This record gives sequence, C-alpha cells and structure tokens, in this order.
Amino acid sequence: MKKGVLSILISIIGFFFVYKYNTLLHEIYHSLIVGKEVHFVFIDDLVSFKRLFMIVIVCISLLSFYLGIISFLKKSKIGLVGMAVAIVLCISAFIPFWKYTVEDSGLDILIN
Repeated sequence: MKKGVLSILISIIGFFFVYKYNTLLHEIYHSLIVGKEVHFVFIDDLVSFKRLFMIVIVCISLLSFYLGIISFLKKSKIGLVGMAVAIVLCISAFIPFWKYTVEDSGLDILIN
C-alpha cells in the first residue's frame, strides 16, 4: 500500500477517534445536566481523559502527516492530500464540538 493512501486511512481513523470523543463527552455532560446516572468509568478523571484523548488524536495526525510527507517527497500527489487531511485532523482535535451539541439541545445552558 502506498504511503499516501496509508496517510489518508490513518487520518480517517483519527477522525473516528474525534467523533467518538465528542459523542462520549456529549453523552456525559448531557446526562450530568439532566440528572441521569452516568455509566462512564473515568468520570472522576474526566480532565485527564480529555488530555489523553487529545494526545492520541494529535499523535495519529502527526503520523499521518509524516506518511504524507514521505509520499509527497516520492513525487506522489496523493501525499499532498494526506498532509492536508492530517492538518485538518490536528486542528479538529482542539475544537470542542461536543459543547455545540449540548448547547443546541434545547437545555439553554452555559458550559464553560
């Protein structure tokens, strides 16, 4: 498998991690606000869980970016696409999408 295609596939896996991270945090905060029981193991260590997930996503994006650079240096145009997707993945790791889903859920709350 070419390194450019591998770079894109690794970025897609990274986007899956971003999606699962944001849906999990949405469920946790939504259940805390509504008053339901939270079924999450790391509820006491939520800050460290956020940092761990962010570190994993950034590492995946850096690996994808590295493979995209290698592919681009071998004169493959798909490596440029892989690098672009990796940069988007790295930026999306720092955007808390779950805050927007909780705020727009009709609860009219303010989350800091």
